Amino acid sequence: MQPVQRIARPIDASASSRAADRALLLERVASGLAHEGKNPLHNMVLHVQLMAEKLTSPGVPVTKHLTALRDGIGRVDSLLKSFAEFATPERLPPDLAAAAHRAAHLFAHEARRATVRVAVAGPDSLLVRSDGRWLGDLVAHALVSAIELSRGGGSVSMEVQQQGVVAALLVRCEGGAGNREQAVVHLDALRRLAADAACELSIDAPSGGAARLSLQFLQPR
Repeated sequence: MQPVQRIARPIDASASSRAADRALLLERVASGLAHEGKNPLHNMVLHVQLMAEKLTSPGVPVTKHLTALRDGIGRVDSLLKSFAEFATPERLPPDLAAAAHRAAHLFAHEARRATVRVAVAGPDSLLVRSDGRWLGDLVAHALVSAIELSRGGGSVSMEVQQQGVVAALLVRCEGGAGNREQAVVHLDALRRLAADAACELSIDAPSGGAARLSLQFLQPR
């Protein structure tokens, strides 16, 4: 096994590199959005057809179909809301916990396709002293790199913690075959964005086995 890499120093990022890093995420999000939205929409179409048939038969209940339609609409609405927030981060407060939950939501298809289990723990909201324009991308790159490192049957845990005046996101991954080449692309983007997001970044990523990413921020006064 190669020595553990402990990397905390950010890499300077130009405007063009930031745009390229964001394009990597948006490409994956768009693919996941198409797949995640397709299933509830198809399900709703089916229930509409079943309701149409039952409405022509007096006395046949349609309650379960109405419930399925409401659930499907809620899933699509939630997904589109997450995508809209991700696409326009300048409108969002710098909320570390919300960014973690949003990333897990948007990259759920990515994780399933890689056969990786993703779990998020911690509060639903935790504001930090960061630039909201980059915070969401930073968290998303951390998650996608972890998914790649544990691709093929592994697991990823994202835990938001409050440690005094510091807020932290700990991302741990283990198991799986992994795709280190793809992971490095997002780890490099993570390093470039760290300074812009006012993040103290630490990456422990051995060539084999578990990896750990720590993103730390000061909390608002």
